[in-house]
Amino acid sequence: MSLFFFDVVSAKFRCFDYRGSSFSGSEDAAYRAELLAADLGFSETTDWIGSQVQVWTAAGDMLCSIPVVDAA
Repeated sequence: MSLFFFDVVSAKFRCFDYRGSSFSGSEDAAYRAELLAADLGFSETTDWIGSQVQVWTAAGDMLCSIPVVDAA
């Protein structure tokens, strides 16, 4: 299992994941980021639109960055 961190960032704010989550591999972590971005796109507020879900490894390398788009 590997530890990955999921941050949500935009020009206005940054929400850092200080705990991380364990996944069996990077593909699973990237898939979770896609789901998180989709969930934020369905949020009742539009504050998340235009932000990105960034996935980082425990070593500090960025795995991927998924944009949050309006699901409506």
